[in-house]
Amino acid sequence: MVTKYNRWLLSGTGALLCSVALSSCNFLDLKPLDQVSPEVYYNTADQLATFTIGKYPSVFPGPGSGWDAGMANWDNGTDNQAAGGGNGALFLLDKWKVPANGGIGFNGIRDLNKFINEVEAKRKDGIITGSEAAINLAIGEAYVIRALLYFQKLQTYGDYPIVDEVLNVDDDLVQSSKRMPRNEVARHILKDMDQAIALLPETASDKNRLTKNAALAYKSRIALYEGTFELYHRGTGYVPGDAQWPGKDKEWNKGKTFDQQGEVNFFLTEAMNAAKTVADKVPLSTPNTHVMNPPALGKYDGWNPYYDMFARKDLSKVPEVLFWKSYNFDISSPLAHRTSSYLHAGANTGWTRGLVESFLMKNGLPIYADNSGYKGDVTIDNAKTNRDERLQLFLFGESTVLDAEGTEMGLFTNPQVTALDETKDVTGYRQRKFFRYDPVAQRNNVANDDSGTIQIRIAEPMLDYIEASYLLTGNIDGTARKYWTALRKRAGIEAPIETTINATDMGYEADVNRNSYDWGAFSAGKPVDATLYSIRRERRSEFAGEGKRMDDLVRWRALDQVKDYQIEGVNFWDEKYKDKEYFAKDEEGNVTTIIVADASAKANVSSKEITGSKYLRPYQIRKANNEYWGGYTFYYGHYLSPVSIGEMVLTSTDGKPESSLLYQTPYWPLVANGNVIETVK
Repeated sequence: MVTKYNRWLLSGTGALLCSVALSSCNFLDLKPLDQVSPEVYYNTADQLATFTIGKYPSVFPGPGSGWDAGMANWDNGTDNQAAGGGNGALFLLDKWKVPANGGIGFNGIRDLNKFINEVEAKRKDGIITGSEAAINLAIGEAYVIRALLYFQKLQTYGDYPIVDEVLNVDDDLVQSSKRMPRNEVARHILKDMDQAIALLPETASDKNRLTKNAALAYKSRIALYEGTFELYHRGTGYVPGDAQWPGKDKEWNKGKTFDQQGEVNFFLTEAMNAAKTVADKVPLSTPNTHVMNPPALGKYDGWNPYYDMFARKDLSKVPEVLFWKSYNFDISSPLAHRTSSYLHAGANTGWTRGLVESFLMKNGLPIYADNSGYKGDVTIDNAKTNRDERLQLFLFGESTVLDAEGTEMGLFTNPQVTALDETKDVTGYRQRKFFRYDPVAQRNNVANDDSGTIQIRIAEPMLDYIEASYLLTGNIDGTARKYWTALRKRAGIEAPIETTINATDMGYEADVNRNSYDWGAFSAGKPVDATLYSIRRERRSEFAGEGKRMDDLVRWRALDQVKDYQIEGVNFWDEKYKDKEYFAKDEEGNVTTIIVADASAKANVSSKEITGSKYLRPYQIRKANNEYWGGYTFYYGHYLSPVSIGEMVLTSTDGKPESSLLYQTPYWPLVANGNVIETVK
């Protein structure tokens, strides 16, 4: 699902101007549907499907055919992954501003309201023809899509209007713009998900369309998000019932009481129940053969099914993939992407030192624990040795196969840290997840990669259950233990969970003076306990490179302590800078280094002497006019988006923004182009 954090703020570029909050659509804009109106067309099951399937591309994410690495980029801008440009929207004070104009993106929800209301009425009257299963599928899809559209708004704004009827020009649109308490919005979303779960088939042969199992997994995601958001952000003005909550004095909320812990418990329980229902039906069945590279020339797939799950065309026969998006470049209108081509070339992105160091050893110990067996990081191969096999599989090292065609295997050898643009390894740690070895998929002249894109897989509800159950009970129950052990075992970790928890030193993990510390070690600026941190680390390891990191950091409130944080990559200045790839002949034929590390306009890597770090710092390469030189600093108000001043005027009872029923998000001013208020509560 596309959210503001994994598709918008993370790019750190002009994408900020493309946000939902800055769209040109006015609230509850009465533009017609982009399809023929339901009352004159949607009378058969096939016709219903044309509407819901037509909504899939805008709701369910996947790489496009353009010049990027698709989903492999979506963790950019976090402590997991870095792009060539920093995440200025989130970590600089003056890049994200209150928009002067633009709506809150209600058109998509309005389309679904119109479709659901009119089609449900037709079904009740027996007008729609076709099989009951096909009719139920389309209507169930509509409920899921509306729920996910509302969820996007919940993540973006928190409190949000709840309107499920189609308004016309005679209705009072201002009165319909009331921002409702976020817990009520979340409950409304879960109600839609329950409607969908009752209608959808349990599974499907190709799983390219929504099913009951997928809907249960999405419900688990949504409920966990809201439960943890309300838990960790309580007392800041973001949570209904807070003294500073701006909805407390609104007329439509008078008489309401908010049992804040009760709401947290409700959502966590809903997450547990939905997660267990699907996770007990669908096992973690994709095996890891523990083979780390293609074994022979031309052996592009089949050598490790777990690796293949992220780099194969057909995911329909992978039981643990609940819902996926297919591609095909063998048709007259190609539908494919360039993910493998970009990863083959560097993709202008890279995993961080912090992410790489967070993976456990195969013996279940953190790298810093006594007798862990950690080999250090003078080379990438050393850093991968005897580590969690998710790190070994999904990160290129010097001896990792890059090309499995031709007359001999081509190895990765060394990252292209001095390159420019799309061919640059930004941190030196190149992601291999989603990289397909078939050379056809790597051709860079056209979009030839037709690898399927996972939308949701069974590991997610398993991890949802583990986290929700621990937060509710303070224990790892039998179900959580079963799920967690299965995830660890597939990653090559046979040690008991307690081995990891007992060896986890939160004094180390939450040391903000250690530049590679894990942001997920914190909530509300304070370290979490070792068990909860271990759960979060498991989630980080399982979903590395899949675009889930920022959503987790936001709901955990794990960004408060981020101040002057320097993103780092590979250990470059101990030995790697000496490798032959970083030398070339000059015009006189002399062999000389291509490395420029003086912080000048010509510099291509960071300087150990200037930065004080032997690790690459992608945002401390050139000093002049560099807004990121001082590192990342987070401002509390950036957890949620502001509403435009123009939209507040439109939804005001007297034409003044301060009277708007669509009140401003906390920590944002009532001034167009204003910066977030710096005060962090």
